[in-house]
Amino acid sequence: MDLTLQGLSIGPLELRFYSLSILTGMIMGVVLARNEAARRGEDPDHVLNIVLLGAILGIIGARLYHVFDQDVWPQYKANPETIFYVWRGGIGIFGAFAGAVTALLLYVKFKNLNTLKWMDIGGPAFLLGQAIGRWGNFFNQELFGRPTNLPWGITIPEARVLAEAPQYFGFDKFHPLFLYESLLSFLGVAVIIFTARRLGHLLRPGDGFLMYLIWYPTERFALEFLRASKWEQGGIPMAQWIGGTLVLVAIGLMVWNHSRRMPARADDEDDSNRVSRAAARRRRQRT
Repeated sequence: MDLTLQGLSIGPLELRFYSLSILTGMIMGVVLARNEAARRGEDPDHVLNIVLLGAILGIIGARLYHVFDQDVWPQYKANPETIFYVWRGGIGIFGAFAGAVTALLLYVKFKNLNTLKWMDIGGPAFLLGQAIGRWGNFFNQELFGRPTNLPWGITIPEARVLAEAPQYFGFDKFHPLFLYESLLSFLGVAVIIFTARRLGHLLRPGDGFLMYLIWYPTERFALEFLRASKWEQGGIPMAQWIGGTLVLVAIGLMVWNHSRRMPARADDEDDSNRVSRAAARRRRQRT
């Protein structure tokens, strides 16, 4: 038996902690989504079907986002077979998000489900999965930040520093960006769930998902300033281009969502009819 930070090997069998982190995040996301679906009066069994499709499209999207990073693309171009070595790490959250959302939209369209309601169910579940899955970066010793003297700085092997951020070779401690992102994402899950359950009367369909689109890209935008190695366009990290765009679009959609007139719900109409009938009875009794 051989135990390392990357995984556990028993003879020919190998358990990669990176993959285990991703899988654990998916499972906990499923649990949360099923609870939310039941609370909202939807069939929780749809969740697993969405996740199975989302896992496939999410992995494809996440890997493509990473592979076409201008800094690593030459390596994959020279060794195209390594594109499929997902267990070695190298995925992009925004690519995973795009794949997972595509899967959700395709499924609810095929099943003729309420799209906005299911997007609200998926938002906090996505974020919980990311919060847990980010620990895979710790086990692979990747997604670290700039050098730091803070007591919670982590040691990164020199080989990884040379591969990802050679400009910082020789430094001992680095910001644990995976930890920052994980903690902020856990906080985001708590905020979204609290808002949905305690302040739901102030929300409109789709707001829960838009809250996710504001929360996660904002935290990612901020943390990019600390990241040691990043994919840039025009001197700005690609994650900030994408994150900033998503935040602005989500805020605009939320403003529009609350400014438009909502159609009367069936239960509201029933309440209105009951009030009208009661008023009519009182008028008849007075006459």
